[in-house]
Amino acid sequence: MRLAIAIIAMMLSPSLARAVDKAQADGALAAAHEQEEAAGKLGNRWLPAETALKDASKAMAAGEWDKAIAEADAAKALATRAVEQAHEQETAWREMVIK
Repeated sequence: MRLAIAIIAMMLSPSLARAVDKAQADGALAAAHEQEEAAGKLGNRWLPAETALKDASKAMAAGEWDKAIAEADAAKALATRAVEQAHEQETAWREMVIK
């Protein structure tokens, strides 16, 4: 009986791992899209972030979860920096004004 349970568990493990990877990839892609939308609302979308999002979506469609997660994480990091840059630039112009 224990052997049967062990065999069943081994057979299910890859499919469970794929489900977890897909869920992680879905979450990473959603977070990246959310951050990119935030950058867009500030008028500061970065082309590399948009490219990484497209690449993540293509990897998702191909079932390449690890690649999708990596691309989505890269897109989120770039979009986060774009948001930070937009906020910095809101007041940075004051430093450039001749006094």
